Amino acid sequence: MSYLLFKSLHIAAVITWMGGMVLSSAAMLWLCSAKRPRIERETEIVAAFKRWDSRVTSPAMGLAWVFGIVIAVQGDWFSQPWLHAKLAFVIALSALHGNLSAGLRRLQADPAHEPPGYLKYSGLFTLAVMLVIVFLVVLKPF
Repeated sequence: MSYLLFKSLHIAAVITWMGGMVLSSAAMLWLCSAKRPRIERETEIVAAFKRWDSRVTSPAMGLAWVFGIVIAVQGDWFSQPWLHAKLAFVIALSALHGNLSAGLRRLQADPAHEPPGYLKYSGLFTLAVMLVIVFLVVLKPF
């Protein structure tokens, strides 16, 4: 397959992954700021977010990794410092995605569970890191 096809698939997977992370982050922000007992409707909403995460966001993350590695191999970029920096940020986003998924899973299992407070800032972190990654890929500063 051609480089441009893999690049297109990578971009589509990344957009889907980042959209899902922002959605999960918004859910966490809402759930972390709610200072009231959980209601039945919230439990259904958390279950819906968890289903979306496991059926769409997580597979998109996996595809983004696979297509990204294929592109890096095709471009022979593994010796490039900008790619090393990008990979560090992508690993951080992957870890944050794992924390968001775990938070949703715990909330689904126990509606009284309080998510960690730092997850309410995960949307800002996601957007900031995504911006840094775009600059690294487009500008290749080093």
